[in-house]
Amino acid sequence: RDGGSPSLSATASVSVEVADVNDNAPTFAQAEYTVFVKENNPPGCHIFTVSAQDADAQENALVSYSLVERRVGERALSSYVSVHAESGKVYALQPLDHEELELLQFQVSARDAGVPPLGSNVTLQVFVLDENDNAPALLPLPGAGGAGGAVSELVWRSVGAGHVVAKVRAVDADSGYNAWLSYELQPAAGGARSPFRVALYTGEISTTRSLDEADSPRQRLLVLVRDHGEPALTATATVLLSLVESGQAPKASSRVLAGAAGAEAALVDVNVYLIIAICAVSSLLVLTLLLYVALRCLAPPSEGACGPGKPTLVCSSTVGSWSYSQQRRQRVCSGEGPPKTDLMAFSPSLPPCPGSLNPTEDPQASLESSGKVPYVT
Repeated sequence: RDGGSPSLSATASVSVEVADVNDNAPTFAQAEYTVFVKENNPPGCHIFTVSAQDADAQENALVSYSLVERRVGERALSSYVSVHAESGKVYALQPLDHEELELLQFQVSARDAGVPPLGSNVTLQVFVLDENDNAPALLPLPGAGGAGGAVSELVWRSVGAGHVVAKVRAVDADSGYNAWLSYELQPAAGGARSPFRVALYTGEISTTRSLDEADSPRQRLLVLVRDHGEPALTATATVLLSLVESGQAPKASSRVLAGAAGAEAALVDVNVYLIIAICAVSSLLVLTLLLYVALRCLAPPSEGACGPGKPTLVCSSTVGSWSYSQQRRQRVCSGEGPPKTDLMAFSPSLPPCPGSLNPTEDPQASLESSGKVPYVT
């Protein structure tokens, strides 16, 4: 615009382009996602898609995805799942097993193509849902050959109604509702009414009434164990009941008692051997201690010990020299060097030696009579 009157003006347009800088990292809508997948999925199935947004432009906004590798037990994470680098789709590479892996937790990284590249991580929690793919498994009972084998039990005819005679036990490797078991007693062949029943959820077999002579001495019960999955899976247990009188001694029972008695006898033998071994070791220890104490008591004194020496006879002669008469030799102990034995004390109460002077005439004897004992070194 000019300053004339009237003023005149002109207009010009200026375009300013702002170049992008990679100053924004990719961001996820959530920091953590929870995914539910049924077990036994087909390999390579798509389970989830992650997506991150980058506020930059062009290459700075180009996002790629990858797994943050880690160990799942003894295997690598990449053996379970994979992620597509461009689309962010997550795939399960193998069938997942709820009994082996209930929760698979891992991270997916999103990184842009800027210089330097920026990135962020998101956590995925994949819960493997249980399916009813395990049938009930019967636990072995006493008298059965193993899981699912026939169980043999003895029942006294004198028992009353409500008496528990056996129990069927089973477990299911599934979880939740799929592992909830129920027990049913299958109808007997011929439509005969059985005097026994099974508890619906505990598997205990009990009598419905008092047994009488009309009941068959051998009762074969077929127990059906069913889970509550969809579809339900079942297992069958066979229970053989032998009805016996109170005074009867069945052979099977005798064999069982004999086996128990043999096992108890073997256990007693082992205990006896153990007690004998302990006594022998204790006696040897006591004998060793007694022998050690005896050897210590009978050992000769060491060179540093003090004690009286062997008595020797020293007598005085008329010429003033010393001959042998009874003496006391005492060892002198000192802290250094061997003990010395050259200190002698003469007793004043000794009789004079033959041919010697009267004690009253010998100066030495006078000294002895006065109690003064000379020492010779």
